[in-house]
Amino acid sequence: MKSPVRRALICLLATLPAVASAGPVEVASASASSSYPPDGSVTYDPKNVADGKAGTAWVEGATGAGMGESVTLDFGGERDVAMVRIWGGMWYSADSWSRSNRPKQIELVFADDSKHMVDLDDKQSITEVKLPSPKKTSSLTLRLKGAYNGSTFPDTAISEVQVFDTSAGGPTVRSATASSTAPPDGDSYEPMMASDGLVDTMWCEGNKASDGTGEWLELTLSGSSTVSKLHLLNGIGSSMTMWFKGNRATKATLAFDDGSTETVAVKNTFKTQEIAFAPRKTGKVKITFDEVSKGKEYNDLCISEAYLSQ
Repeated sequence: MKSPVRRALICLLATLPAVASAGPVEVASASASSSYPPDGSVTYDPKNVADGKAGTAWVEGATGAGMGESVTLDFGGERDVAMVRIWGGMWYSADSWSRSNRPKQIELVFADDSKHMVDLDDKQSITEVKLPSPKKTSSLTLRLKGAYNGSTFPDTAISEVQVFDTSAGGPTVRSATASSTAPPDGDSYEPMMASDGLVDTMWCEGNKASDGTGEWLELTLSGSSTVSKLHLLNGIGSSMTMWFKGNRATKATLAFDDGSTETVAVKNTFKTQEIAFAPRKTGKVKITFDEVSKGKEYNDLCISEAYLSQ
């Protein structure tokens, strides 16, 4: 099931720490001081840092390493920003990452022009920045202040940025397990990839005798929390073309710590959906997929994102 994400990227994402399951702050728009020109159908626009995909990137277009160049995320209103996660460099593949420049130091600039300096290691790993205290701001600018040199290309890239506010702290997915997992085929489909905050990675079941009906995904939270909503990106979320190829759920049963269950309808749609249920205090939720809609090519059920909120 070849998705646009390469083997090296997937292996790295499999080791990600747990993320706030309420999801990152929604970005209304993104702009940049400069951008590298398109290469055929591949673009390096600022919007790429906020598209939920590690396999796309913003690349500055200035002369040299682009020091002082910046990308700005506008939230469409004030947020209490508490944490920022940065995928520095070109994450499409390990080769792309090593060949292009990646940030060594980034200055975070808030709407009131206050600043916070961030140092990044020279390795393909996510930089997680927890601010000393939440910062009320309507935008966040990432300004390049230092760079590690790539072996081929002198332009500096940032693949993805996630911003979390204080209200996005919700229940955290600590780990995930599943009834089965599709074997790697150059990509990997481990359960935790359904809760990594990226739409171009996913859990896919691996039961060859099934279309995914009866398979399950269980999310274990960092502690007992009250939850009332399941946020689900159903199917292969990397592109509409890939989404049509794989199986998607149309009905599921949620099981909670107290032994209660609730059956919910799942929309067969290429967008993240919010599924409400009666509030429960629980440390984990097991999602059993009762009904499945067949894809055009792959007979595997895939879930790109699954997280919980109050």
